[in-house]
Amino acid sequence: MTDLAARPPIRRPLFVEVREQLVAELDGRRYATGDRLPSEPELAAVFGVSRPTIREVLRSLETDGYVRRIHGVGTFATERRPVVSSDFDVDLGVTEAVEAADRALGVEIIRTDQTGATGAIADRLALPPGTPTLSVERVIRANGEAVAHAVDVIPGAVAALAESPYEGGSVYRFLEGACRLRLVGGVAEVTAVLADSQLARRLDVSPGSALLRTQQVERDADDRPVLFSTEHYVPARFTIHVRRVRRSRLG
Repeated sequence: MTDLAARPPIRRPLFVEVREQLVAELDGRRYATGDRLPSEPELAAVFGVSRPTIREVLRSLETDGYVRRIHGVGTFATERRPVVSSDFDVDLGVTEAVEAADRALGVEIIRTDQTGATGAIADRLALPPGTPTLSVERVIRANGEAVAHAVDVIPGAVAALAESPYEGGSVYRFLEGACRLRLVGGVAEVTAVLADSQLARRLDVSPGSALLRTQQVERDADDRPVLFSTEHYVPARFTIHVRRVRRSRLG
């Protein structure tokens, strides 16, 4: 019989070990905000790993908001960003997610337009082209940090149900409260995209930064499409959790 106690312990991947040590140093304020970290060759020598491993660690730390990397200059410690977490299997609006995370909510309305539905928007909302819609563009902030950019399009006939016009805050609450609809959810499409110059400016990130984009058609209790939303999230500031269930193929 094999002596299990005699087996050597299974070593975790070097990436995990190095990342945990650097996170502990950053959380422990060994590096103050704005401090420059050692170069990739220096860090590789300190931890006894390859430069590709260090490069991957630094890339993951940048994604999580611990550091900022400037090409040709170096890697710098950042002030830890306030992260909002949301379960993706719950149909929760982004403003509601910020409030649920006990963060100070800020909603900047970029524009509200009465426009005619065209192209993909008309298709998503099952409207004839040119049908009036209400389009709302917003930047949502948590503790002063931009965490998401949203463009919400509501059919004009739905917006007309409101007792008062949309003036800010949660679009879901506007539909449920002012328009007296019962929302039942929808199917969201999730895509990784790069920030163009306009999105980068709106979200206070560098052009080309990775963003998470979701697009969803919200339906009411009568199965009518009542809202088409396109949202872009900054991964380092807004974390989405997805509960995945394993389905057995046996039997």
